[in-house]
Amino acid sequence: MSSPPERQSAKPVILFSSGDTSYELIRYLGSCSNGEVLLARRRYADVVGGSVIIKRLQDPSNAMTRARLLEEFKLVLQLDHPCIAQVHLLRLQDGAPHLVMEHVEGLSVESLLNFAAMRGQPLPENLAAYVAGEVADALSHAHSQKDFNGRPLSVIHRDISPRNIRLGVHGRVKITDFAVAHSQLEGRLATVGALLKGDIAYSCPEYLLLQPLDGRADLFSLGVVLLEMVTGRHLLDLPEVEQAMRQAGSANAFQSSLMAEEETWAPVAEMSMRMERFRPEYVEIATRGLSTPMRDIIVRALRRDPAERFQSGLELRDALWDFLGGQGRCFGPREAQREIALVRAEAIRRNGGAQLPEEDYPSVPPGMTLRSKPRT
Repeated sequence: MSSPPERQSAKPVILFSSGDTSYELIRYLGSCSNGEVLLARRRYADVVGGSVIIKRLQDPSNAMTRARLLEEFKLVLQLDHPCIAQVHLLRLQDGAPHLVMEHVEGLSVESLLNFAAMRGQPLPENLAAYVAGEVADALSHAHSQKDFNGRPLSVIHRDISPRNIRLGVHGRVKITDFAVAHSQLEGRLATVGALLKGDIAYSCPEYLLLQPLDGRADLFSLGVVLLEMVTGRHLLDLPEVEQAMRQAGSANAFQSSLMAEEETWAPVAEMSMRMERFRPEYVEIATRGLSTPMRDIIVRALRRDPAERFQSGLELRDALWDFLGGQGRCFGPREAQREIALVRAEAIRRNGGAQLPEEDYPSVPPGMTLRSKPRT
């Protein structure tokens, strides 16, 4: 993703400096659950360095949001995996914490799904299996983390969605944004009441019922992403779910009491109703056109009962890697890079040769959040 040309007369906006390194603003990217997101570049004296993502609190006086940003920083520092975007620095500037993170130049799975919809064809199974397998491997690492005393941290990302899975320009996969993750880190903030965090369109059934969660919640979310990649359909937008919703009445008292921290493509009460009406057999219908091994993986990942799903990220990763091995060829970053280029080229061709926007972080007005919508 290329940066826009700079105006020669414009004076660089330096956000802050740390030692010999300055951070120059490139552009405002949008809002997130605990602040606003900026794209910046490092500067070392007169040498321009690489780009980074900076989260900055919109309201420095908000103690809870400040604590959340610190919690995200402490948590991601515990994680060391090539498929998890790293954090570099937490800096207090003008009373507002700034979190400096790795910038994964490329595009999100959200953008890739939009390209697939534009070309009128889902993503290839091998590309989807590669992406999901890398994410499952990273989740296995996060879920298995322990504190300095050897006690499980019980990390749950809670926002595995197309928006938070990025594909680098060389085909590498990265999970981003642990802002709403659950963990047993000392001093963490517990969610109060019926407030749901993250993109609830990719949540598991037990989360929408406010039941206890473990790492299998993230695996269900990854299953929703995998289904969407290979079928072009979102789990809660399947025809059978739509049919069941037409026969549904009003939301009950519990569903009406739910609140979501982020906007999504339907009110939170309706999302809860859709999940209540979702049945595993609907997934079996939606995946009829897939290969048997891929279909088996998705059906198992999307079981309502956590005990019937993959029990660990490692187990799901191995199933996806076995699937790729069964295709008779190796599939890695180079192959992913090639497939992504083909999807994008076909989307351009289907749209009359019009160039697709290179910008993968669309700006949104302050106070609004980026959200996913069904692409059907």
